[in-house]
Amino acid sequence: MSEFWEKIITFLMSLTLSVSTYNPMGKLVNPDEKGILFRGEVKERLINENSGIKALTTPKIVSNNTIVGSKWWIYPEEIKLTKRSGNDLLVLVNKEYRLPETFIPIDLVKASQSGIRRGESYYLRSILINDLRDLVNQASNDGVDLSIRSGYRSYADQLYTYNFWLKANGNIEDEADKVSARAGHSQHQLGTAIDFSSAEIQDGLGGQFSGTLAAKWLEQNAWKYGFVLAFPKGYENTTGFSYESWHYRYIGIANALNVINSGKILEVYLREIN
Repeated sequence: MSEFWEKIITFLMSLTLSVSTYNPMGKLVNPDEKGILFRGEVKERLINENSGIKALTTPKIVSNNTIVGSKWWIYPEEIKLTKRSGNDLLVLVNKEYRLPETFIPIDLVKASQSGIRRGESYYLRSILINDLRDLVNQASNDGVDLSIRSGYRSYADQLYTYNFWLKANGNIEDEADKVSARAGHSQHQLGTAIDFSSAEIQDGLGGQFSGTLAAKWLEQNAWKYGFVLAFPKGYENTTGFSYESWHYRYIGIANALNVINSGKILEVYLREIN
């Protein structure tokens, strides 16, 4: 990458990283304040035109056809397209199944329509807005503050996000793959995944969220409004990702109740019905 492009990208990233928080790997970074400056098409062009940043969608390292193993973060050898449409609330998206590059949810609206703080900066599917509004209102009634730190991410956004985490972790793919999905493999492309935060941690994003009242409230109540924790603690071998106390996926109230009653985590439940 030329010195000119390195300076440009560094400058733009410095503008977006205005509130730094610790990631699960212990580095002081904050990748989610980038939406306005980094439009999808610009991000994709910066990545593709500059060899200094890699645009990976499938792994080079081949282990076996399962996510489970000593290296729980490794992608399987065979990557498949999702069996259901991305608009299906129960579609399985993980390290084995990816969404098409062209998939865009059918009903994206501003997250601010739900009344959640910081919602004007993010998009979500309209199908979840009423339930999210109820969730936010009840949390507020219970004295709990909630904000949003990430919602829908396009395929190009995912390219940027993954490559950001790759650089933040010294270009070590094994480390980036623990905490960030490669393009097409992120639940955020569905428009039904939310990264929550709270004023308790100055709307930050990262491991510190797990100790907040907001995190505890969501753990106990989010399913009542159709939201399920996607990457629970202790299930890294199953999900392929590190524990994320802030990342919830909307699957609808009835489906969320089924997941809770099954006693299974979301990943296992979805594997069994897909």
